[in-house]
Amino acid sequence: MYKVLIVEDDENMCFLYSKMKEWKDYGFRIAGTAFNGREAMEKLKNFQYDVVATDIRMPDMDGITLLKEIREHKIPVLTVLISSYDEFEYARQGILYGACDFLVKPIRRKNLAEMLQRLKDLLEIQSKEEINSDFMKVVCEKLELDKKDDFSVRVCRICVENLEENITMEQLSEQMNLSKDYFGKMVKQHFGMPFKEVMNIIKIEYAKKMIQEENLKTYEISQLLGYSSPDYFTKIFKQYAGITPSQFKKEK
Repeated sequence: MYKVLIVEDDENMCFLYSKMKEWKDYGFRIAGTAFNGREAMEKLKNFQYDVVATDIRMPDMDGITLLKEIREHKIPVLTVLISSYDEFEYARQGILYGACDFLVKPIRRKNLAEMLQRLKDLLEIQSKEEINSDFMKVVCEKLELDKKDDFSVRVCRICVENLEENITMEQLSEQMNLSKDYFGKMVKQHFGMPFKEVMNIIKIEYAKKMIQEENLKTYEISQLLGYSSPDYFTKIFKQYAGITPSQFKKEK
């Protein structure tokens, strides 16, 4: 579940917020509370949260200053401002300092649910981008790519981002505004191998990742990566990895 830090100087309000069932319904849990921005910063330096939901007016350090501090310290967290109607203009300042959403007091369940869905969508996008970024590093090392080679890095990035959509050479060449034949020649020149081989290497590395991290069967991975049959997938996997998917799973 995603971890939330609530920052609110009114202890009763803090308690009421934390008891609203919508947090759990949307995959969030209240992992901490703070009664002003300074206390919140101490917690953010020592614990990892996914979301900070903060009131604006608080003693010692207000919500806007807290947002400034979070930005200056480059703390990777989504921030939400909680404001009353008459603080709306003040709340707009918070958007300038990185607040991705806001709630108006008194917090209504419907509004909270809608905001949590937006936060969940954002967090899922961030998670996918981080996974793709980590996998890109693996692919670049496997293909021995020069990171200064914009063409090969871009080809790999598009392939990685569209792996489960089974992107074809025609589709990729269109995305790069190149003819299929010229694109094929460029791939051979930059990678030293045909596009099909580049895709197989990327797919098999992704298959290894799924075998290690997810409880998927060989036929499920085969379907996901667009291979015509589990047997053909196993043949290609063995060609590039030296062992079958089942052997790889046992070793890991």
